[in-house]
Amino acid sequence: MWKWHVMKAIVLVLVCLAAYVVFINPTHRKADGPALTREQLDSQSETITELMQTNSEPVIVVTGPDTNAPLVAVSTQIEENPTQPETTNVISVSEPLTTETNLIELVQPVEELPPLPDEIDGYKTVTFDKLASFAYEVPLDPVTNKVELAKLNAQIPDGIKEFNEKPMAIRGFMLPLKVENGKVTELLIMRDQSMCCFGTVPKINEWISIKMEGDGVEPIMDQAVTLMGQLKVGEVMENDYLVGIYEMLGDKMIGPLDL
Repeated sequence: MWKWHVMKAIVLVLVCLAAYVVFINPTHRKADGPALTREQLDSQSETITELMQTNSEPVIVVTGPDTNAPLVAVSTQIEENPTQPETTNVISVSEPLTTETNLIELVQPVEELPPLPDEIDGYKTVTFDKLASFAYEVPLDPVTNKVELAKLNAQIPDGIKEFNEKPMAIRGFMLPLKVENGKVTELLIMRDQSMCCFGTVPKINEWISIKMEGDGVEPIMDQAVTLMGQLKVGEVMENDYLVGIYEMLGDKMIGPLDL
């Protein structure tokens, strides 16, 4: 029996020794270090602050007066020692940013021309505001009979038909169609420059086909001109297709400065 009691005593001693080594002896507690005092914590925070001031440049965050406006961050940091921890100083600027923008005026203002007199050298004046004041439906198919042609002619108001075969003066922009010896003998006079410069197709009552008498006129495409001649009002057909409703046998041309 005494051997059994001796063995129990030895086991008990070994268990107590293991508990002392693991749970009581602080030299074997590797995970937890000794508790730091307040002075030690303050000294370490001062060291970290010095590293932040010496190894980082400020990042300026600019905010405008609108709190919902996006932030704009401008970094001036130059990384000299990549091993040091990255830090950021934020400076808030409450003044709004002002930027200077140079704008290029692409669209030039339209120069307003003086109104035409009621009559020029015996030619009664008419404007495209009057000639294009009505809607005209252009057929896509060829016009092959007089009934269809009469329906087209009925779209022209009587107030416009009164200008037919009358000496008229009209101001607009030239689009030369035929040039002989430096003179324009056939041209279109149009309401504006959209077809000349931008390729926009005008309405059928916004141009007049003109054939000039004599040697022709000078080509002038950068300013409005005034054409005088015998105006014809009615459908102009080519190969059974409608190509216009106004024609003129031109007598002469003047510019806006001649009036």
